[in-house]
Amino acid sequence: MHESFRRRSCVNPRMNRKPPFVIVHTLLSLTICLSVACATRHAAGVPCPAVEMSAVADTPTDSTKTVTLNDTTTILMSRTPLVATGDITGATASQGKDQWSLDFTVTDDAAMRVREFTKQHVGRRLALLVDGKVYGTPRIASAITGNGYRIGGLNRSDAERAATAISNGCRR
Repeated sequence: MHESFRRRSCVNPRMNRKPPFVIVHTLLSLTICLSVACATRHAAGVPCPAVEMSAVADTPTDSTKTVTLNDTTTILMSRTPLVATGDITGATASQGKDQWSLDFTVTDDAAMRVREFTKQHVGRRLALLVDGKVYGTPRIASAITGNGYRIGGLNRSDAERAATAISNGCRR
């Protein structure tokens, strides 16, 4: 009796296995999900924006470049930006009164570069660019601390496109 009881109460390991089609279906579903996620990771079809914060220069040198401020004015700025797209850790689009802004945070290293530069160059200007277009040249009033910045004057589609691309992992 003991032997028959043991056979009936013991579970056959093969009885608890899932049928092969369930395993194949699950693996196929996971593969499709990962493929879709990877394909949309960088907002398919949306180019990575070039965001820069650079020093405005007074005189042309080998380390400066000319950028158009508006249709009639050009400025000189440093070829090496203090902050570039690769330094950005997150971004959002926000709406002010009559304009949209790109709000972004940067790495601690980039924030330290901005802080040190602005501490030593009070009274000079910075150029704020998105995709090569200058959106402002604010005068440095004091050292800029923190790691959150804002570029204003964008239209809604440009602000949202840049924020979405950066938030989805876009790095230059």
